[in-house]
Amino acid sequence: MPLQRQTLTCVSLYVLSLLVSCSSGSDGPAAPSTAQLAPSTYSAYTGTDPKPSPSPAPTLGPANSILVDPTFGSRVLRVTDSHTAGGSSFIPEDAGFFRTWNANSTAFKLETTNGTTYWTDFDPVNFQAGALHRLGFDSHWEWSAVDPESLYFLNSSQLTRYNIATQAMTNLAATPNGEPVRYHVAVVGHDNWVCSAAGAGSQDTYTKLFCVNPSTSEARLIDIVNRTINGVAQHDPNWPTSAAGQTIGIHSIFGSAGGTWLGVVFMHAGWNKNGVAVLNLETNTWSLVTGADRYYSGHQSLGNGQYVNGSGSVNGKDSRGAVVRNADALMNAAQYTFIMQPYATSGWYDGEHSSWFNASTNPNAPILFSRYDVTAPPSALPWLGEIILAATDGSNTVWRFAHNHNDGNTFYGQAFAQISNDGRWALFSSYWDGTLGGSNGDFGLSTRVDTFVVELR
Repeated sequence: MPLQRQTLTCVSLYVLSLLVSCSSGSDGPAAPSTAQLAPSTYSAYTGTDPKPSPSPAPTLGPANSILVDPTFGSRVLRVTDSHTAGGSSFIPEDAGFFRTWNANSTAFKLETTNGTTYWTDFDPVNFQAGALHRLGFDSHWEWSAVDPESLYFLNSSQLTRYNIATQAMTNLAATPNGEPVRYHVAVVGHDNWVCSAAGAGSQDTYTKLFCVNPSTSEARLIDIVNRTINGVAQHDPNWPTSAAGQTIGIHSIFGSAGGTWLGVVFMHAGWNKNGVAVLNLETNTWSLVTGADRYYSGHQSLGNGQYVNGSGSVNGKDSRGAVVRNADALMNAAQYTFIMQPYATSGWYDGEHSSWFNASTNPNAPILFSRYDVTAPPSALPWLGEIILAATDGSNTVWRFAHNHNDGNTFYGQAFAQISNDGRWALFSSYWDGTLGGSNGDFGLSTRVDTFVVELR
């Protein structure tokens, strides 16, 4: 059955680690009532002094062993090793804006370099990973934000829901002309919409989006080049357009943690070289990140009505820093909030991937960043090579949890991290400073890549 739309009337609020208790009404989107409300603050280290990554990297035990990060004291669980599934390398995903945790943090996603994909049991009480369950479709799926036993995947011309307990598949909707659904699933909000690219082409050349509301089965085919939704002409002045002499194409899509926003990164865009846009599926209106100021760079993610990108410092002199924006008015500078700002600027030495799915249960939740090295600074700098959470309240607080032992010069070595709905856990992948052994070239690295979970206490 399709998921039911609900209004949640909370009768008890989360205090520290209490569960949310909610009753449902008849209108509005469902919320993940099985998940804890994500915290707004943490007890982790917030000092701004440099903390060099230990060298050599700490020695690891086998899969399901726990390491205490020697710098910040967080518990880190090794999920995979050379004995997992025949010795394959594993990552959860290749960006922070994909949902890799199920709704209540009892399972997560894993994939190999050849696209074989699994869901894996997780015991949040005992901090242990369980069995790997191989799936019969490719890795471009995402978990439901509200149902811990459901995920959505690409199925020829259909977007389909899969139940991990019963293995039942339910087709949500098919494209009207039978064109294939492509690229990746993006779950929007509390399962308000499920979207993908559609039609002919490949990454960077797709020109259509396909979205379905799982509750109502309403479907929308959004043709970017022809400016139509289900064949009806659109007159939004912010509709994405092609650069002169080129055809706009979809590079990536990602859903908001709450609400109805779909993020899209375009190639050959007419408004800015990075081509970032956000579509509000409630109003069918777009907002664009233009080059009107210097703050358009960096990786992106969507919270609940807010968008963040890693644009660097306010003065443009340091790679550390990000800006939070209104998802419906991305260039309204009066509504910018600059976060994770360095106390002393030092230069452009690193990059970041962000993840904000904890905003699914708490719109004011801080943002997870996993920072990776691009070039070595002359001396150690705070936050480089670290997994951190940045407050969004203007306090510039940054909680520091662990070093990720990345290889930032290789895409799959960038230690992507994804946060759980309840804000308690983060998955990340790492080649652990090249100490994991093997030389099979998985994910373009000379050594293995494994998946880890860091506890966000």
